[in-house]
Amino acid sequence: MVGPHESPVQGERRRHGAARRLLAGLALWTAVAISAGCAPPIDGPIEHQRAIDRDDGDRLAAQLAQLPGVVSASVVLHHAMRDPLAVTPPAAATFSAVIATDDLAEPDVLRAATVRLARAALPELPGTAAPAIEIHVAVHRPTLAKVGPFSVEDSSRTPLKTALALGCLAIAGLAGSLAVRARRHRLGNSAQ
Repeated sequence: MVGPHESPVQGERRRHGAARRLLAGLALWTAVAISAGCAPPIDGPIEHQRAIDRDDGDRLAAQLAQLPGVVSASVVLHHAMRDPLAVTPPAAATFSAVIATDDLAEPDVLRAATVRLARAALPELPGTAAPAIEIHVAVHRPTLAKVGPFSVEDSSRTPLKTALALGCLAIAGLAGSLAVRARRHRLGNSAQ
């Protein structure tokens, strides 16, 4: 629609200019939306501290798993983190571990080694409080005995010896039976 004081050419230019501005605005908003959707997440200080705690816990669990008698270990620890804007004191560092062992492991020795490793990883851990450490027997390691070329549980040693002796007797009996048959067969062929 042409205004009262403009020519048809001017009205056409006005309509095209409004359409261009609308398209430019849509293109700008699309570019902003795409760049915001593709931007990598930026971790804050809390997420960064959680990642450090998780990595330290995994490293400590790997060290605990190397101790004699330990089958598996899981560690959760939190470093004391001070918020510069907080008016309250920071929360104390915490440590907890769950250790699965075999039945031959010594729990007191494992507990002492775990406490030493925890205090080395968390120097800010309160010295008076005992860390939460759960040690439980998860695997029964049998005592092995050697019987000939076989390694068996000690409780299976006598039955295996008996089975091997009976097997040897059966083989000897079959060999003797075959020897007697072969002799009869030879004697029977030589008489003809």
